[in-house]
Amino acid sequence: MSPLPPLALVSSKRLLTLAIVCAFAQAGTAVAQSPSVQTINLPAQPLAQSLNALARLSHLELAAPQSLAAGKTAPAISGQLSVEQALKHLLAGSDLVARVDGSLIIVQRAAPPPSATPAVHEARGATAPVNALPAVLVTGSKVRRLEASPSKFDQSLREMPQSVSIISQERIEQQALKTLDDLMLQATGITREQLWLNNNYYSRGLQVKDIRYDDGATSVISDRDNNADAAQFEQVSILRGADGLFGAGDAGGVINLRSKRPQDKLDIKATLSLASWNNYRTELDVTGPLNDDRRLKGRAVAVLQDQDHFFKPSHSRRTMLYGALQLDPSPDTSVVLGSSLQRDRQTAFNASLMRYVDGADAQFPRSTTMGAPWGWLERQNITVYASLVQQLAPGWKLNANARHMSGDDKINGAEMEGSINYTTRQSEWWRYADKTEGSTTLLDVNVQGSFDALGQSHDLIVGLDRNSTIKHYKRNWVVYGSGNAFDRTPPPAWDYPPKGWDSSTRNAGTASAVYGSLRLRPVERLALTLGGRKVFDESQSILNQLNNSRNDFSQKNNFVPYVGAVYELSSEWSAYMSRSEIYQSQLNYFASVNGPSLEPATGKNTEIGIKGELLKGRLNASLAFFDIEKEKEAVYQSWNPTGNNAWCCYVATGSKQSRGVDLELNGRLGPSWDLSLGYTFNNNKNRRADDGRFNTLTPKHLLKVWSNHELSEWWRGFSLGWGLTAQSKSYQAGSVQAYNPATGEFDGAWQNFAFTQKAYAIWSLRAAYELSQQWKLALNMNNVLDHSYYSTIGSSAYGNFYGEPRSLMLTLRGHF
Repeated sequence: MSPLPPLALVSSKRLLTLAIVCAFAQAGTAVAQSPSVQTINLPAQPLAQSLNALARLSHLELAAPQSLAAGKTAPAISGQLSVEQALKHLLAGSDLVARVDGSLIIVQRAAPPPSATPAVHEARGATAPVNALPAVLVTGSKVRRLEASPSKFDQSLREMPQSVSIISQERIEQQALKTLDDLMLQATGITREQLWLNNNYYSRGLQVKDIRYDDGATSVISDRDNNADAAQFEQVSILRGADGLFGAGDAGGVINLRSKRPQDKLDIKATLSLASWNNYRTELDVTGPLNDDRRLKGRAVAVLQDQDHFFKPSHSRRTMLYGALQLDPSPDTSVVLGSSLQRDRQTAFNASLMRYVDGADAQFPRSTTMGAPWGWLERQNITVYASLVQQLAPGWKLNANARHMSGDDKINGAEMEGSINYTTRQSEWWRYADKTEGSTTLLDVNVQGSFDALGQSHDLIVGLDRNSTIKHYKRNWVVYGSGNAFDRTPPPAWDYPPKGWDSSTRNAGTASAVYGSLRLRPVERLALTLGGRKVFDESQSILNQLNNSRNDFSQKNNFVPYVGAVYELSSEWSAYMSRSEIYQSQLNYFASVNGPSLEPATGKNTEIGIKGELLKGRLNASLAFFDIEKEKEAVYQSWNPTGNNAWCCYVATGSKQSRGVDLELNGRLGPSWDLSLGYTFNNNKNRRADDGRFNTLTPKHLLKVWSNHELSEWWRGFSLGWGLTAQSKSYQAGSVQAYNPATGEFDGAWQNFAFTQKAYAIWSLRAAYELSQQWKLALNMNNVLDHSYYSTIGSSAYGNFYGEPRSLMLTLRGHF
């Protein structure tokens, strides 16, 4: 792009002023072509990051297999350079070459470059080398970036010996995904269990309990995380299976969220959307340099949303603010500081539906919620984080991450629960009040790099992390009385806060661990990963704040090993295998009222598969076979109150097995066709209960597809997308009472019953048109055929939720 006008450059020194520049950006900065020589200032960093940054600066599309850049570090460059000159400097000393072909930057392997490489001009404004290649006139084009690695290790997807799915920023915008819950619904192999106030996610039949932000330490997913606004994240990835290396030894997987980072040129995005059920949303995303040498950069994101819902008369409102600063004091040092605030309020929140006493569907309208109209839910989340990347030596760096998250929930409401009597048509009204305050502090420090030995390059990472949580929890949950389920008259609104709480607890926990991984290449094309994790300090303290009784628990954890191997079959395909140990703490499950806690659940996650980087790295393909065994999991025995928020009573005898296949294609099939396709077959067994399925909400077959087609060749500026989510039947096992002829009621003997949702397919469509270089209009339609189905099946008493009916969303997006 052309250099910014002096006024715009000065204005960019304040984040708030950046938003004002939006009004002048179209006239002052809209550019059809980039100059042949431009100011380029990139620090020493991983090669993939430098190539991505250069592509963004030049408005070119990057075509490069991820494996080519993995493990390589680019030198710092600064000066007035053409794209080809910058590429030559970035790839100096590597076995890679690059060229500009039209709107593409193509990176590929080549013979080692000559030893005489022109010196990089470090001083800003230095002239280009005398023997530089001729300048290239670069035309504007959409940028296709290399996906960032979802691992703390610098490696490509093809180098990771486990299944990982990435949802890019492009796909988030195309499908108009607004929350983490929206993203998880689109992720390969993920099943959502919708609950009253939060949601659970399952991969391969096992719950995904862990979440990681910006390659830092891992924390347990909280009740509020599923509603986190997606506007603050630039990429979401999900690792399926046990992540034994980096702090998530459970078998379901890990959600990885990458926060939006400041960019080194002025960029403004404004979004206005209008959707079904009076859903109004505005977004503003502004980033750019804050000083003349562009070493200080900022980013600000704001969201305001106001909407009704398909379940009546619910209404919600959201405010989200996100900000980040990045300071690069030297080419070897980068510091990022960020913070976010999200506030949500919802009235008449969605309480689940019940069934008749014999399990029959009550056939409520899809707009039905069993919550009282006066009920409300308020949530606030505040996050502050900091990260440091310090280059220690060529190929070596220090990463440090700190994050503090605090939040509070306030809930006041009433809902109906309980099976519906055929004669009286009645169920039960319950009162619910809740107040939760909690915080989580995460720390992670690691050193990683590459070294040469025995004629090969090898990689090493060692690190230390710590997780500290505190939760204050108060609750009232009492029955109010009977009511007609089809003609609901709610009880009067309750005072909040109540005069007293039925339960009040404080739960504090800490865990510290050391981890390490060594990736060896004993021979060409083979990489062996050996590593593991050792938790050396884990404790939990539970205080009953009503009677001041306290329980303290700690345990010594074993070393959890990890082994993986990747063999490069060709320049495009690799075969892999991995074995991760499962290690899940069960400190919160008691064997008796006074403890002790159950010992950790253990097991193994074995995976073999093949991965490919096709079409010059634009398309990722993978096929995985997995076998998961989990032992000593908590099994419910009886209910006994403990006086705190520990669960009692359990025995560690659970034995589960999950086997199946994951198939995925993700990327760009051509210059105008984006495709994401994921299929999972899962067969899970509870070996303690006659090999029946331990997770019946996870279907045997699950298919998710999103495809977007640029049709400018036939209609300039027009694109069309479509999506599909299809699954085989799911069900929830339970019990109901048989019909008793003597009483004419269903009060006979208890018998097993399966509450079933038949197989279904949900289609979505998208049409978009570029009104100009700056403005695009898009229309998304979800559940095109308006199929009526249950997104989650519960029991006869509660837990049944309808899937969303057909909906429309019109989005106007501006990019300056």
